[in-house]
Amino acid sequence: MHILTKILVVFAAVLSLGLAALTSSYAMNRDAIINSYNDAVVVRDKATANYETQSSQFADERTRLNVEKETLESQIESLQAAKRDAESKLAELRLEARSASDRADSVANQIGDLGKTVDTQSEIIASQNMELKKTREDAQKTREQNIALLDRINDLESQNEVLTQSNRSLQESIAEMQAIEQNGGTDVAARTSEPRALVGDLVVGSVREVRSNNGQQYAEVNLGTRDRLRENVKLHITRDGDFVANLIIVRTDLQSSVGLVDTIGDNSIQVRPGDTVLSSLTR
Repeated sequence: MHILTKILVVFAAVLSLGLAALTSSYAMNRDAIINSYNDAVVVRDKATANYETQSSQFADERTRLNVEKETLESQIESLQAAKRDAESKLAELRLEARSASDRADSVANQIGDLGKTVDTQSEIIASQNMELKKTREDAQKTREQNIALLDRINDLESQNEVLTQSNRSLQESIAEMQAIEQNGGTDVAARTSEPRALVGDLVVGSVREVRSNNGQQYAEVNLGTRDRLRENVKLHITRDGDFVANLIIVRTDLQSSVGLVDTIGDNSIQVRPGDTVLSSLTR
C-alpha cells in the first residue's frame, strides 16, 4: 500500500472518531442547542423588527433632514443673495460717503472762511452795540433828568397854584370877616345877592370843622373848586338822612371850602363835624 493512501486512511479514521464524538455530543446537547437556536431565532426576529422600525424611523428622519437641508440651502442662497445686495449697497454707500466727505471738507473750508468773516463782523457789531448802548444810556439819563425836571416843575406849579388860590381865598375870607364884623355879623355876600344852587351831577361831602363868630356858625367842608364849588353857592347839610341846615359858601379852596350855616331862623340847631353835605336834596 502506498504511503499516501495510508495517511488518508489514518485521517479518515481520525475524522471518523471526531465525527463519532461530535455525534455523541450533539445527541447529548440537542435539546439545549435547539432551545438556543430557537432563542437565537427569537432574538433575530426581534432584531429584525427593531431594524425595520429603526429603518423606517431613519427613513422619516432622513426625509425630514433632507427637507430641512433643502430649506437651509434655500435660506443660504437667499442670505447669499442678500449679502451680495448688501455688499453692493455698501459699496455704493462707501462711494457716497467718500463723496460726502469731500463735500464736507469743502463746506468746512467755506465755513472756516465764513467764520473769519463772522468774527470780523462780530467785532464790528460788538463795537456798534457798545456805542449804541452808551448812546441809549445817555438818552435814558437825559430822559430821566427831563422827566424829573418836568415832575419838579409840575409839583412847583401845583404848589404855586394851591398857594396862590389859598392866599386869595384867605384874603377874601379876611375881607369878608372884616365886612361881617363891620356890619354887625351879617354876611355882605348874603345881603347883596341870593345864593345859587349848584347845577349838574350830585356832589356829596362832609363837614370837617365847625366854628362860631359873633354867634354865627361857620362850617368847613371837604369840597372845593375841584368839585365845582364857588362863592355864594348853596349846599344842604343833613344828618342821618334828615335836613339840618343850609350852607352858603363864602370861601373856596382847591380841596376845601368854608360856608355860612343858615339854620332858617332856628338858632338851636347845631352843625357837627361829620354831617353830610349835599348839593341837592332832590337827587
